[in-house]
Amino acid sequence: MPVAANMRGYARNPVNVPNTFLLSSEVYENNRNGFFSRTRRIYEYLIDQIYSGPIASINSEASGKLLGLESATKSRIFENSLLTVNDFPDTFSFIQSRGNDLIPVGEHCASSENLPSDFRNFVEDPISKGTIYVAFGSYLNLEDGPEGTVESFVEALNYFEDYRVIWSHKGNVSQFKIQKYHSFSFQVTGAKCHVKFVNWAPQKELLAHENTVAFITHGGLKSAKEGVCSGVPMLFLPFYGDQPRNAHRFVTNGIAEALYKKSITAVDIKQKLEKLLEDPSYKENVVKTRSYYLDSPMSSLDLGAFHISRVLRRPESQFIRFKRRSISMNHLQYLNIDIIFVIFVVFFIVYKE
Repeated sequence: MPVAANMRGYARNPVNVPNTFLLSSEVYENNRNGFFSRTRRIYEYLIDQIYSGPIASINSEASGKLLGLESATKSRIFENSLLTVNDFPDTFSFIQSRGNDLIPVGEHCASSENLPSDFRNFVEDPISKGTIYVAFGSYLNLEDGPEGTVESFVEALNYFEDYRVIWSHKGNVSQFKIQKYHSFSFQVTGAKCHVKFVNWAPQKELLAHENTVAFITHGGLKSAKEGVCSGVPMLFLPFYGDQPRNAHRFVTNGIAEALYKKSITAVDIKQKLEKLLEDPSYKENVVKTRSYYLDSPMSSLDLGAFHISRVLRRPESQFIRFKRRSISMNHLQYLNIDIIFVIFVVFFIVYKE
């Protein structure tokens, strides 16, 4: 949301509304209002503006040329556009000013299908206390993390023998022992039989299953939203991008715990997973959050469809009045830095004389 808000010319105090791309360490920060914490956020805001502004515009312009578009910089795209549709849910956003040209459409829950029989038979084991689902997205590979990361997870998950664990893992197959129950399963050496490794899993269906009690995730927006829709407490291991910010919002809302990517230990994983499983407040909070998430007079998808269709059926000239001046200003103009500089120079000259 902050990136889209910036590009549409909305005011934002980076201390009150943190950047989209937080450092992973900020998830665990206690004194967020301290001087050094606020100073670092100002610094990060400036870096964020460089990456989401000029650098993003270079990449955007290069992409535009592939589509036959000239000067398709990010700033020009936003300046000429009439509407921005954003997938980040309002429920997890920080409070900030916003106009009617930034439409949030992220608060919806897709229906799930039936769980395939091979997974269903595993998770519905009558002696199981519940299912723990582990997945870190399509691009992350724990083997590329600090040495011993995979082993720490195996050691921690081995402790929860009363549960059934499904781990969607895209590791190096040569390091795994192939299991016999079906062709795409494999097992890390040292994992006990209650831990099932697969290289693909029906995530939405697994999370929606009534036996699923915890979700260990990297914290990508899609996975985080599916966790909320399923009412499942989460253990985050954020790596980059929006993941630390998502983890920050979920932890502060009492629906998740978080691990730090640079210091992953079996003890930390075990302790935080135990908290999710034994403290009922996490489940209660995620169910309560889901009720807020879906509580609106119109579904977010219908809202987005309405605004898009309204733009399509009216001439662009009717929407000019909705464009704010700030969207075409640079930072010097928007923050009045040029005016402040002139005043400073005048005072300096007068004082010197």
